Amino acid sequence: MKASMIIKTGVLALSLLATSVMAAVSEQEATQLGTTLTPLGAQKEGNADGSIPSWEGGLKPGAAPVDAKGFLGDPFKDEKPLFTITAANAEQYKDKLTPGQLAMLKRYADTYKIPVYPSHRTAWAPSNIYDAAKKSATGVQLVSDGNGLGNFSDSRYYAFPIPKNGVEVYWNHVTRYRGDNIHRWAVQAVPQVDGAYTIVETEDQNSFPQFMDGVNAEEAKNVLYYYIFAVNAPARLAGTVSMAHETIDQVKDPRKAWTYNAGQRRVRRAPQLAYDAPGLAADGMRTSDNADMMNGSPDRYDWKLIGKKEIYIPYNNYKLQSPNLKYADIVK
Repeated sequence: MKASMIIKTGVLALSLLATSVMAAVSEQEATQLGTTLTPLGAQKEGNADGSIPSWEGGLKPGAAPVDAKGFLGDPFKDEKPLFTITAANAEQYKDKLTPGQLAMLKRYADTYKIPVYPSHRTAWAPSNIYDAAKKSATGVQLVSDGNGLGNFSDSRYYAFPIPKNGVEVYWNHVTRYRGDNIHRWAVQAVPQVDGAYTIVETEDQNSFPQFMDGVNAEEAKNVLYYYIFAVNAPARLAGTVSMAHETIDQVKDPRKAWTYNAGQRRVRRAPQLAYDAPGLAADGMRTSDNADMMNGSPDRYDWKLIGKKEIYIPYNNYKLQSPNLKYADIVK
C-alpha cells in the first residue's frame, strides 16, 4: 500500500449540481497542463512534508524486468513498509484513512492491517493521450445537465483535465486512458462464510471506435467503447455472455446492452446492466457499479467537488499480479 494523494476528488454527496452547461477552460488556463500541472491535470509538485514526491514523468521504461510470459517485475521489491496501521493505532492515522478502511480495521481488528510503503508517482500515458487531454480541456463541455459530453469525439480522452465540479471529475474517470483495444482473461471468486469458493473464469473485450476498422462514423460519435463479457467456467455458468455499447450521452442515447443466457439459449436486451443491478456470475454478491466504481449515466447521483485530501490507498499491486501467486493465497 502506498501513501498517495487524491489530487481532484469527486465525492458522492447530497448536493445540487448546477444545471447550466459548463464552458471549456481557456487556452491560457490549459497551458498549466504539463507545466504547473501534470499533462493529465494532477498536482505536479510534491506535498509539504515530502512524503509524496513531485511527478517526474512516471515509471521509466526498464524500471523492472519483464519475464518470458510478459509479467512485469516489481521495481520496488526491496522496499520495506514505513509503518503498519492496525486497529490498535488507527486513531493516530485516521485523518488519512477512509471510512471504509476504518470500518475494516474495527470489524477485523485481529487480522486486517495496512502496511504503508514509500510513495511513488508512477502514472504515465503516451504523448498522444496528453495531447488529447489538452484538446479536451479547451473544447469539451457538459451537456444534458452533466449526463453527457459535447465536442468530445475529436479528443476521446480525459474530458475535463482541469475540472470545475464533481461530475467533471467523474467524467475524467469514465474517459480515462485504458490502453488501446483490450482482450483479457480474468477470474473472480465469491468466498462463503466458511471460506469455500468457486473460481469463475471470464473473458472480456473492450474495443474503442478510434481503433476499429469499418465502424459507422456517425454512430461512433456517441460511442465511448464496445464491450463484451463471457463466462467460460464453471460448467453451470459457462456460455453466459453480455454485450454493451457504452454511449457518451446516455440521456440522448441510452447504453445498448444484451445478454445471452446459455441455459435458455436466448438473447435479450438488458437495460438493467447498470447502476446497482446484480453483477453477472457473482451469486448476487456484487452490483454492476462494483465493476468500475459507478456504472451507467451519472443521472442517478448528485456530485460535489470538495477539494483534495491525502489518504493511504492500495497502489502497488506488483506482488498481487505475480504468476507465482496462487488463487488461494489471494482469496484467503
